[in-house]
Amino acid sequence: MAMRTLFLGLTITLAHGLDAQIAHGGSPIGWGMGSPHATTIPAVQLPALDRQVLAAQDQQAHPDELRYGVQRFLSVDVMAQAQVDVLPDDRQVRRVRIQSPGAVMLSVQFDQFDLAPGAWVFLYDADRHRYLGGFTEENEQPTGGLATAVVPGDEVVIEVQEPAPANGPSLLHVASITHGYRDIFHFGDQGLLRDYDPGYQSSPCHNNVSCPIASTWQQQKRAVAMFLRPDGNGCTGILLNNTAQDGTPYFHAANHCYTPTEGQWVFYFNYESPTCVGTIGNTTQTLSGATLKSNDYFDDFCLVQLNNAPPSSYQPFYAGWSRSTTAPSNTTVIHHPLYDVKKITFDNSAATSTQVTPYTGAPFDTYCWKSFWDSGIVEAVSSGAPLFDQNKRFVGHMYDGAQDCSNASSVFTLCAKFNQSWDGSAPSTRLRDWLDPANTTTTLNGFEPASTPLVKVRVKVMLEGPYSTGTQLMTDALRSGGLLPLSEPYTGLGYVHVNGGGGESTTSGVLAATGNTAVVDWVVVELRNKNNASQVLATRSALLLRTGSVVDVDGTSDVTFTTVATDDHYVAVRHRNHLGIMTQNPVALSATATLIDFPSGAATAGGTASTKLVGTARCLYAGDVSGNGEVKYTGSGNDRDLVLARIGGTVPTNSVSGYHPADVNMDGIAKYSGNGNDRDIILVNIGGVTPTSTLVDALP
Repeated sequence: MAMRTLFLGLTITLAHGLDAQIAHGGSPIGWGMGSPHATTIPAVQLPALDRQVLAAQDQQAHPDELRYGVQRFLSVDVMAQAQVDVLPDDRQVRRVRIQSPGAVMLSVQFDQFDLAPGAWVFLYDADRHRYLGGFTEENEQPTGGLATAVVPGDEVVIEVQEPAPANGPSLLHVASITHGYRDIFHFGDQGLLRDYDPGYQSSPCHNNVSCPIASTWQQQKRAVAMFLRPDGNGCTGILLNNTAQDGTPYFHAANHCYTPTEGQWVFYFNYESPTCVGTIGNTTQTLSGATLKSNDYFDDFCLVQLNNAPPSSYQPFYAGWSRSTTAPSNTTVIHHPLYDVKKITFDNSAATSTQVTPYTGAPFDTYCWKSFWDSGIVEAVSSGAPLFDQNKRFVGHMYDGAQDCSNASSVFTLCAKFNQSWDGSAPSTRLRDWLDPANTTTTLNGFEPASTPLVKVRVKVMLEGPYSTGTQLMTDALRSGGLLPLSEPYTGLGYVHVNGGGGESTTSGVLAATGNTAVVDWVVVELRNKNNASQVLATRSALLLRTGSVVDVDGTSDVTFTTVATDDHYVAVRHRNHLGIMTQNPVALSATATLIDFPSGAATAGGTASTKLVGTARCLYAGDVSGNGEVKYTGSGNDRDLVLARIGGTVPTNSVSGYHPADVNMDGIAKYSGNGNDRDIILVNIGGVTPTSTLVDALP
């Protein structure tokens, strides 16, 4: 059975420069809180397809291939055809459904994906088991579109969330979908399909990459990925290192897997079983889109550059290589047979050199390494998988030959030689220009990108209590009165810091600064899980300046977190007697800080109701003396009584100087009555008329 014929057209890619398929966090509206009335969402329905008939047609027309689906073309203007709802926080949400009856999974190809700033897109199955996204304007591909990974079932819901007010129009147009009729990701085994038996699996003599036999290959396996094409085919390929060792995402595959739709390929990284025995793996670590750099028919290689590098959360590895002409003393293949979780296959003997004529009268031969497998085999969709030598360097890729468990010792496999692809007539037909422009390196070890956890946050907030509409700054009465502590106060107030936060301290020199850079008070900055805003991942106490800038304890630097890696996070800010605030959506954070300007209207959880407009600045509501996320004037646990208690509890005209949460306006004096008292601020903020009202922050 010819592997080159077997895998012709079997290239696929599945779904934080460009961010491509990387999700930035967030979730569809109401996720985890019950299903909305999906039947009220407008539906675009395609005619039903019978998966048994499709499989039979493939077997007859393409007996040497194993397709997982078929591409179906349609036209859906999401923004025009969607149902529009307005949320309590004034955001708009648009939803439309696409139905392709008979599918076990669906992926979507947008030919227009141009979102306005602040808009988010999610895709999910009708039963709300699994979602993709959120995707933002940063996910737009060089082609102007975006191809997505798959969701289970025969219906996909597209949801667009727009901020209030919207920051301009968004363009979102669907040109095609891929109707998957083979359950290659075992959604049925996971209970994500109503009724489906895939009816096939890869052979039982394969080795999962989590098995003990693969224990010394745990680094190299992270370079290997499966990719799916929109036409319903797929292959295996590998990330390769280059001599600059800069993490340029060059991805090597077989040319017989190539079709000129690489902008819509979706790449699945770390799709593997976590155990030695298992068929289900993680399908969430995906990237979308690539650009062709070079390829050659006779050497059967294809080199593309992914439109973005795999993020550190994928733990990518860029494999080393050798273009030596000496035969490897043993060889290993890591691959995805039949779209299965990642496998590993071994030949303990030396490879032999051979060459084949790809077709009668061909002007050139294809030069290969020949192997007979001692442990494991290769099957369809292994095509393009990397062949490693005894030094764990890439020396070739799957070209021809597949086995079953009974004939592995007698049916050989051919892998096209890497060294043959090195030279060619032009950069578009050879590898050296991309992997070693100087053309001086014969062997290169692999590259593991540094994953130093370091993100910086630059944020501005204004506190209502000390804010002055005249100067449009906050006052620094606590600092000028010598009341600010050198160490953060939040731990002492019962706030529980996490992941390195707590115990921060500054110097008297920092507190001595005057003018616009004078310190107003301590605050807490929280980084929260991009997929679960209620989960606080890291905290840090920081200093708030009169201008609203939140800075590190040195009084000038951006707030630095050394225990979290570059990723998207919700960013929240808390103060000891003001309601907290949080970004409406996760924010991309890295070692280079980008400003989040809450006073100027940065989108917040809860919308505009989460802040108070004072003059032209949106300020955090004052009056949360208890620090429980609520402002209350009467009833159990109210904040007014805490002010009274601080001044003695019996004489309402008393006042107390000092650094106290009861000092709501932060002038250094806690007062219950009279001019500039702290009680009236609480009453005004809960409405000023009905004293039983409560004001609650929007932090989950």
